[in-house]
Amino acid sequence: MKKIYSLIVFAIGSLTLASCGDDDFTEKVNTIQVEKSETTIPAAGGSVDITLTGEGLTVASAADWLTATINGNVLTASATANPTRESRASHIDVKAANGDTYLVSIVQTGGMLALESNELAATDLDASYNVAIAKAVGSVTVKSLSDWVKASVNAKSDSIKVEVASNDYDVARQGKILVTSGALEDTLFVNQAAMKFSLSTNVASILSNAAGSKTVTVSHSKPVTVESKADWITASITGNVIKVSVAANATKRRVGEVAVKSGKSEKTLYVSQLDFADQFSGTYDFLFYDVEEEGWYYFPADVTDKGISIKPFKNFGAYTIPLTVNKTARTVKTANSGTYLGEWSTGETTFYLYLAWGNFFGGANKIWSTATVTNAASTGTVYADKLKSGDVVTIIDWAGTWTYNKVTNQIDTWLFQAMGAKAFSTANNIGSLLALSKPYLMSNPEGTTAKYANKNGCAIQLPNGEYARPAVLKNILRPLK
Repeated sequence: MKKIYSLIVFAIGSLTLASCGDDDFTEKVNTIQVEKSETTIPAAGGSVDITLTGEGLTVASAADWLTATINGNVLTASATANPTRESRASHIDVKAANGDTYLVSIVQTGGMLALESNELAATDLDASYNVAIAKAVGSVTVKSLSDWVKASVNAKSDSIKVEVASNDYDVARQGKILVTSGALEDTLFVNQAAMKFSLSTNVASILSNAAGSKTVTVSHSKPVTVESKADWITASITGNVIKVSVAANATKRRVGEVAVKSGKSEKTLYVSQLDFADQFSGTYDFLFYDVEEEGWYYFPADVTDKGISIKPFKNFGAYTIPLTVNKTARTVKTANSGTYLGEWSTGETTFYLYLAWGNFFGGANKIWSTATVTNAASTGTVYADKLKSGDVVTIIDWAGTWTYNKVTNQIDTWLFQAMGAKAFSTANNIGSLLALSKPYLMSNPEGTTAKYANKNGCAIQLPNGEYARPAVLKNILRPLK
């Protein structure tokens, strides 16, 4: 027991001696003192001075984009321009003669390249434009990616000079200029307007077999030339008016062409000649577009100066859409909306059909002329046209408007509107039984060159190259709605 006590006393004494020895320890102080241990250099590059204290100081940069020099007690840190959008960081090693060291952190902000606008709107004419460089780090270079656009940098005004060649086409075009600064890239889009070049109509229709003339207006920003492609047509232009003259016509109807050129664009003006009084009446196809089937269809139609007669329903007779024809003035129009067309029945229910107008292509919703609109008619334009087969036919195209609640709508659809009683009214309205969109009449080709006969139920080719199917081969009736 005595031995154990002696060991404890010895251990406590040893600890006491060790504790007394700690009072003689002194912490080492770095002889290098720095004004600020971290600094920032802008993306464009540059230098910053940092004041140091210490003896025999030397400095060394840890990055190739960063240089360090010391003059007396002033450290100068210099950075080149930052070619990237990201910031970058490094440090400078400071060492004293006694071996003390210190790290000074350097951060450089990311590079920037921005234009005042990335879109340049140019007219169709030769012109120069300037686009300001809003922000850039280092020098800027440009390269046009379009052969009709030239680009250069104006260093004095910090802008890009853009030279745009004349647009000789009647379609707009877009060019690109690549803008670079170091590794940074941006794109300047040059949007050039189309050359002004349009005809008031592409068909000059002369509704007499006698010699005559017609004028068509051309809108243009560059000189226009005209050239007749038919020996019976002469063409000339004065200002913005094209005049076509035709010789007397000994045939039934004919179509010729006039080439209208401006810049590097060309349009075709079709010249049709037929005798309105002689050629108006006849056997036609009533063509229409079905918006639900997304295709063209037709009914055989008999056209007189009294009306258009079609048989759209099986087991029912013909329905006639009345016309008003003035053979002296050479004009034609339909009866007004709200005109009674006849009865139609299913089972024991009889409906009363009235002519109404629709607008199916003017907006998100299909609309009809309503039972309060009874003062609007559709007007026909009569002209001759040539089919792909070479046959020349008479076309009667239709257009018009109706106004309701001070809103004017285009007539693009003819409706057979069903009423529950024999009166055109909102109260009697059941819905449309037929919807005939984009309607027009095309006379049957004649003679041995005719490529079809609609009486055998074949599809027929339209002037635009599309085909129309006989309506009797499809269910043309829609649920009343």
